[in-house]
Order: sequence, then structure tokens, then C-alpha cells
Amino acid sequence: MHVKDLIVTDNAIDLAIEHLENMEGPELNNLFEKLSKEQPFVMGFVVGVGEGLENEEAAEDLFYLTMIIWHAIELSKNDSLSTLSEEDLKNLEEKMDGLFNEVLSFPEESEEEELNNMIGASTQAALASYLADEFFSEEYLNLSEDKIAKMFSCMLVLSEALAKA
Repeated sequence: MHVKDLIVTDNAIDLAIEHLENMEGPELNNLFEKLSKEQPFVMGFVVGVGEGLENEEAAEDLFYLTMIIWHAIELSKNDSLSTLSEEDLKNLEEKMDGLFNEVLSFPEESEEEELNNMIGASTQAALASYLADEFFSEEYLNLSEDKIAKMFSCMLVLSEALAKA
């Protein structure tokens, strides 16, 4: 299987979540350290998005979701991922901004349909669906629509890029 053919499944996402939920503090910290070492620019990218949220819990969620995405991709690939460079992530910012604007432009009466179309168009539909379920849930009702769209856009672009790494 070529890297570009990698498709993360719902099963891989569920397994990654199960692994993380069953980890104790030190083990979870070790996994976080491994991710930070292997993808240092990814973590900086996520920190940058988290700072603009002005919500510490949501910013922490971004790190946890990044770990789930990374681990699900790693499980799917059965190999370590290539490190995304700072330049790679700078290039993703434009894509993230476009996705962000697209999400914000969804007409209220067809938001769900538009989101489903976006998920279907993603190179990683299972990850996109998982992220949509997370961000467009009751848990984030206290955040503004633009912050939710920013988090979703960031994580979707990041998941697609990591799956290609």
C-alpha cells in the first residue's frame, strides 16, 4: 500500500481512543513526548490554534485529539510517520483558512448536509466524521461558531497531512 493510499478506518480511531483511555498518567505522558519528538512542528501548530481559542479546556482537547489522530494513523500505517516540517505546516495554514471560511459560510438550514459533503470529500472521511462529531457536539456549545470552525478546520487539515506523512 502506498502512503497516499492510507485510509484510517473507524476501527483504527476506536482502537487509538481505547489505547489512550486505558493509559495511566506516565504512559500517556510518554506517548505525548513521543508525538512531540516525532512531530515537533505539529505540536507548535496546535499550540498556535489553541492560543486563539481563549478556552483552556478546548485547547487541551486539541492536544488530546491530536494524539488520537496521530495514534490512529500510526496504527493504520504500522510504521512511523514522516515528520511534517515547519514549511509543510505553513502551507497547511492556507488550506485551513479556506476550510474555516467554508464552514462558516454554511447556510444554517443546510449546515448538516454541507458538513456531510465536506466529510465525504475528505481524504480521511473516518477522521473527518470523528472530528465533526467531536466539535459539533454539545460539549462545545459554550464556544462561538468561529472557534469551533477553527478547531475543526485545523484538526481536519492536520489529520489529512499526517496520513500522507
